[in-house]
Amino acid sequence: MVEYAYTKCVNTCGVNHVKRCISVRKYFRQGILFSLALLFALTLRVLANEIDDEDRLPVEEPIEIEEPAEIEPVWRDEMIADRTPTRRVNHITLKGVFPDIQPSFGEAYDKINEQISLAATDLIDGALRIRARTITFSYDVHAAVYNDIEVVSVVMYAGIAAVTTREAVRSINFNAATGEPLTFACVMGSDFAPLPMRILSEWTRENPERFYSARTAPLSAFYITDTLLVFLFDEALITTEVGEAGRLEMKLENIIRLTPISPDQYRILENIYYLKMVPIRPIMEQLGYNIVWEGRNARAMIWWDANSRDSGSLMMEINMGVNRYGWRGIPARTLEAPPMMDIANGRIFIPITFFDLIMPRTTYYVDEDGYIRFLAYMPAR
Repeated sequence: MVEYAYTKCVNTCGVNHVKRCISVRKYFRQGILFSLALLFALTLRVLANEIDDEDRLPVEEPIEIEEPAEIEPVWRDEMIADRTPTRRVNHITLKGVFPDIQPSFGEAYDKINEQISLAATDLIDGALRIRARTITFSYDVHAAVYNDIEVVSVVMYAGIAAVTTREAVRSINFNAATGEPLTFACVMGSDFAPLPMRILSEWTRENPERFYSARTAPLSAFYITDTLLVFLFDEALITTEVGEAGRLEMKLENIIRLTPISPDQYRILENIYYLKMVPIRPIMEQLGYNIVWEGRNARAMIWWDANSRDSGSLMMEINMGVNRYGWRGIPARTLEAPPMMDIANGRIFIPITFFDLIMPRTTYYVDEDGYIRFLAYMPAR
């Protein structure tokens, strides 16, 4: 381009203007060299920044989230049939139908039928103890996938007629894929076991006219549906209505497993039997409560509803230095230590025994690595 401009200038203007053309040619060259130098410098700057950024923020590999494996249902209705009792036991007449697992289920059908026979024998023994005249059997079947297991529950009912008629119940729970028997701990996890009894005790305390013997009632049967975990109790042990067996339903969507509290998040008071003091905010907020700190009064208020401050929404009041802990509907009591305040981190700690003694519908355990794992059942809002 510069040579073209120079030649044109000579042809057009003549020899008298050669010096001017040389100057133009010189300036063009300088401009091009300056532009190239600037472009080179900017390229080096960009490359240097990219290297620095890579040093400061290493590129993370994308996390691949595995989709949960879909469980193909195994259980079918034709795998179970009615079996009519044809005998008496001592003076007791057996009526109704027993469940009978069919060979189409697979090799484990015999073992499951043995469990059914043991459950029936247990119900008959109970009837013999109260000198019943008749037992009327019935059953139903539930199948649902929970924790990657297809759980099949055969629930047997026995109407026992003596002086009065009462109902007893038993369940046989097994893995549909293997036929292996399943206990409640197998299905829900051993850490879950205390929670239903705590809820039952709470309901007994709040509704004494509807429940009785909740603290000592052993679990008679349980089953799972797609939405519910259902506990059943013999009528002689616990009842909700006259003539009906006790029944406790828990919605699966309301069972909450909280993020574990790591050892560096809680405090241990060595002088009080190594009492664990846990941070109240992360626990309560995961349960859906709202915590408000009142600095001038040195207290924390826990509300059921984040948008409401009426007395009916107040669940708990924590006063710094005051060893009194309560929960709505439960009288306040002293625990091993008053609340502690970590001003630097803005944390309030309370004794972990609060969740044993006061707050209902919550349980916890400490795993082998020192993490505290909370489990709660929260009613729908």
